[in-house]
Amino acid sequence: MSKYSDELTYNFTKGIAPPVRETRIGVCSAYCGTCGDLNEDVKSGCAQVQSRKFAQSGGCQLGLAVGIASSITNVVTIIHSPLGCCSGFGGQAGMRKTQRETRGKRNEDFVWLHTNMDQLDVVNGGIDKLREAILYAEKEYNPEAIVIANGCVPGIIGDDIDSLVNELNGRLSAKLVPVHCEGFKSRYVASGYDAAYHGFLRSLLEPIKQYDRVFPDEGQDALERYKNSRTVNIFNVGSNSPGDENELSRLVSALGLFPKVVPLHNSLDDLARLGDAALNVSICATHDDYLLGHLKELFGTPYIIDTLPIGIKNTNRWLWKVAEFFGLEDEAARVIKLENDQLLEALEPLKKELKGKKIFVGGGETRILTTAEFFSSTLGMELVGVKAHNVDRFVEEILEDVTGPELVIEVAAGQPAEELNIINKLKPDLYCGHMGANGWVARLGVPNLPLFGMGLNFMGYSGAYELARKAVKVLKNTNFVKNISANVNLPLRKEWFDTDVKDNIKENDLV
Repeated sequence: MSKYSDELTYNFTKGIAPPVRETRIGVCSAYCGTCGDLNEDVKSGCAQVQSRKFAQSGGCQLGLAVGIASSITNVVTIIHSPLGCCSGFGGQAGMRKTQRETRGKRNEDFVWLHTNMDQLDVVNGGIDKLREAILYAEKEYNPEAIVIANGCVPGIIGDDIDSLVNELNGRLSAKLVPVHCEGFKSRYVASGYDAAYHGFLRSLLEPIKQYDRVFPDEGQDALERYKNSRTVNIFNVGSNSPGDENELSRLVSALGLFPKVVPLHNSLDDLARLGDAALNVSICATHDDYLLGHLKELFGTPYIIDTLPIGIKNTNRWLWKVAEFFGLEDEAARVIKLENDQLLEALEPLKKELKGKKIFVGGGETRILTTAEFFSSTLGMELVGVKAHNVDRFVEEILEDVTGPELVIEVAAGQPAEELNIINKLKPDLYCGHMGANGWVARLGVPNLPLFGMGLNFMGYSGAYELARKAVKVLKNTNFVKNISANVNLPLRKEWFDTDVKDNIKENDLV
């Protein structure tokens, strides 16, 4: 689904928080049926008004917002909430360190503080604790920016963190970045991306002022203008590996363009120079659409939001869209032919191992649909079902292309009980899914591989080969999951597996 900058209008304002995705892009977060039915129900609006009779926990947008903030260089993050909101952040430090080191970035600690709101703060307010935390962060760490992630409790009781930011602005060397990521505001966990980027847009992304050179240098000026006119900002996501970024940069370079991977793991100076590019290109609409729309308003940079470059077909399409913008179709055709010929030859022995095997794919909407297309169309596997965290307008066209309108699809963020019910009935030979789901699936005795990983390559042509090679490797020896299944029980009754997941989906009572 190709979206150029002139096709979307975002009307960015200086409001304290972005609009929720339910109203902004028409999200569906609860569904069970076929791809054909879902496609029709999304277009009619019926899918967007469904919910659940029984729901397990999903994700919280605070976690995604903090993940983005924690990737930026020399930033301290303050979590303003009760202590439980930070229960999942213990591993962020190690992940951040690994991500920076593998990208050649300077090693630095992930510094986050917590206001530890208690019952008394719920009555009296937690602003005094937050002020103390901000002043401490400034004095102790001297960061370039302090990100304040606002949790549910201060959002409910009305702590005015923006007034505090206005009070302290100008008194501190650090820039203060309020991020309203209260989890109760949206059922769509990806709203956390919008919340983080909204805070960045308001407080951090200030274009660098250009001054005339003291000693004019027309040659240098012309060189900078030329480079900027052929620079492509590739917008990365938290699930990217360095291998993914290197592969996409390699392909953009093969067109004679200059790739620049942004915004995660960048410095504030890097963010200020986002406008020094001819094109912003997304690899994930779920992650990028809010940010890229507003960067067009801020810097005037056109952008492309289309598919996710996983597998041959979608990598071809992604690269072609970039080339088409610059009028480099001939160059793209040569690159695509060379890469396709080499990759198809390399995949031939792997296809023989995978052909006819049943596969189920679960995770983020665009990633699962492009991954599923590669497994089924290119590798000849039998796609028996998919599970998307959410579905919105950015995958309507991809849904239409999914093999078989009767293909089973579940839409659910989290909800492992539903997914296990479906997988138990479909009995795939292989499961490819989002981190956190693989452990549950292993208890069913189903071999599985991750949908993404920090040390693995999934995107582009080299990523397609690695994905196929990994699938063959997992299926070579399935003893591990068989032993897990034989010795570790699932916390679900037999009666649950006998039910139909569709019976758990209902129309939202609030509509």
